[in-house]
Amino acid sequence: MDGAVGYARVSTDEQAQENNSLPLQKRKIANYCQNNEFKLLRTFEGRESARNMERKALQRAFDFCRENRSKVRHLIVSDLSRLARNVSDQGLIIVTLQQLSISVVSIDEPLTDNGALGIFVRNMLGSVNQLFSDSLSERTRTRMQAQVKEGRFLWKAPLGYFNRNKQLVLDPERAPLVRQAYELVASGRFATTKAVLQTLTALGLRSAKDQPLTKQTFQRLLTNPVYAGWIVTKALKVNGNFEPIVSQELFDKVQQKVNVKGMPHKQLNPDFPLRGIVRCIVCEKPLTAGWVQGRKQKYPRYWCWTPKCRGVSETRDILHRKFEGLLSMMEPTAEYLLQLPTIVAAQWKNHQERMEKEARQLSTRLTQQKALNQKAITAKLNGELSDEDFQLFKESLEAERTSIEQAQNRLKAERESLQQLLRGAERSAVDVLRAWQAGDVNQRQSLAKAFFPEGLFYGADLGFFEPRNFLIREMMQRWLTDMDKVGGPTRT
Repeated sequence: MDGAVGYARVSTDEQAQENNSLPLQKRKIANYCQNNEFKLLRTFEGRESARNMERKALQRAFDFCRENRSKVRHLIVSDLSRLARNVSDQGLIIVTLQQLSISVVSIDEPLTDNGALGIFVRNMLGSVNQLFSDSLSERTRTRMQAQVKEGRFLWKAPLGYFNRNKQLVLDPERAPLVRQAYELVASGRFATTKAVLQTLTALGLRSAKDQPLTKQTFQRLLTNPVYAGWIVTKALKVNGNFEPIVSQELFDKVQQKVNVKGMPHKQLNPDFPLRGIVRCIVCEKPLTAGWVQGRKQKYPRYWCWTPKCRGVSETRDILHRKFEGLLSMMEPTAEYLLQLPTIVAAQWKNHQERMEKEARQLSTRLTQQKALNQKAITAKLNGELSDEDFQLFKESLEAERTSIEQAQNRLKAERESLQQLLRGAERSAVDVLRAWQAGDVNQRQSLAKAFFPEGLFYGADLGFFEPRNFLIREMMQRWLTDMDKVGGPTRT
């Protein structure tokens, strides 16, 4: 009797399909061998994707065939898609087995022998299987991109987070230690990141498997943008809908310390308050901004980052000057005065929610500081932390405590400023231009978003903004009409 080896496979997506289940495939293989008087030596099964040639079950089947090449004459599958999902892999597997004098038998596809017609049918089936696989991959990528664009993190949670209900949530035990890792590196008090890792290990930082972190793992931890709230893939970079462990400013500072390029931009940069608000008039994507290196110095610019567009590139000073010119046109018409309290109240609500959240986070961080301080004392008493490292850690804790208190004071000042703006809006018109010029980056962004919720569309060739907002368009039209009546300056 000819010896035969069976191979059955399902992928994750196929496991629930009874017509393709592993037990069903194994029964088909056993029945086929019995009906054709083959001696079934062994059947290998695996729950693996056919897009991977390094499948463990497949490699075990290959090894068995090599070791028993004098006995094995056939490798039997229920259909060729169990063997591979693309033409090249399918051909490689068949040729590899042919070199061992082993033929591939497809139960559901009998016309796949080594004759001219069999090879043609085999290649055709391989192409169909590849089309199915490629289409599935394309749909999966599209779904994943859509979810990532919504801010969802779709992979295993990094250290400091848990996966809960398809969301990232903070690990209350490890998140404070991850934040402290960034704080210690940024402080510059420790000579090396290795010294920081030793300190944090003494404080109880462990991997998900409760093992001390390796130097390489710690390096990846310090350079992972997810800790600053970013989800970064090859094609996308978006803000996640989860709570960041460190601020963007702290993350950027650590990247400079560990000398890593390709850092994401700060979300709110005081130098570029219109980033994310002004959009390219061509592709309608928000402009990015930064300091561009010239021949002798760096220059601040806004530009469209979309690779196939690049429709806008403008200096910061020109863009800001034109934006202030737009604000100066916004004279308080009757419609504007009616809407102003509502606009400001909506912004106040958004800011109030943000400030309350930040206040809770700062309060939590102060509590965590006390816990870390107690851990450090315990580690020192147990001899796990040297006097020098203990002192450096205490200094870093004190510096961070001061930073937290300063942030709490800034929140208090911002709350008072917004309350004053709300009271002013309820009593009379607000000088929008003066509010913009006097505000910090958060206040400037809030003001711009309040009056231009759909963004401002800018074309460098046209040289002006195109606000897609009925109220603002009406006010601008009145301003232009008034200027024409009195012989105003030429518009640019």
